[in-house]
Amino acid sequence: MSKQENAAKTLAILEEAWKTKSATFLTDDYLYVLVNKGPGKWQETSFVFSDGSLQVRELESEKALMFLIEEITTGLAGSLDSGKDYTIVSNPASQAKVTERIKSMTK
Repeated sequence: MSKQENAAKTLAILEEAWKTKSATFLTDDYLYVLVNKGPGKWQETSFVFSDGSLQVRELESEKALMFLIEEITTGLAGSLDSGKDYTIVSNPASQAKVTERIKSMTK
């Protein structure tokens, strides 16, 4: 898929994430989203800004928790260590920031 198609798919995933239990992290390099899909099921999404690549996978709760911990301790910590910015999405203003960043890639 093209960068624009992957960005559009990511927007749809974000819309779902805003409506349910989820964790969303925006870094200078990528977007990470973990969305609850029902009892024991989670969907992990990673969208890379430089090449527009998109990875989506379904996970059981235990693996989802392990990957979330890895994301926080490795991904976000790596951004911080390299002086890059990141956002932990926790309110409507940060949701808007993420949505606008992805929308800009659909054009």
